[in-house]
Amino acid sequence: MVDKTESATRRDAETSDRNPRRSVFSVTLPPFIARVLERRAEERDLTVSAVIEESILDGIMLDEVQRMAEQSPGFARIAKLWIRSERTKGQGAG
Repeated sequence: MVDKTESATRRDAETSDRNPRRSVFSVTLPPFIARVLERRAEERDLTVSAVIEESILDGIMLDEVQRMAEQSPGFARIAKLWIRSERTKGQGAG
């Protein structure tokens, strides 16, 4: 469950202060789901955050992102920065 009490202003501040390509969300999960995520992270030598990010990305459709980018130049900029950083990470791993 996403904590909807967090203000957009606080979320924006956390995004820009920590990493402009990441937003911080607080979620409450059933303990068995938390344990599954931890195990996946351990098995793949990833963080739990990376495992959750991959799972969410699997559910997001490219056409949805393209529509949002057309509607918001700010969203388009953030999406492009993230894609560029992921490509750079991928090239460094090879």
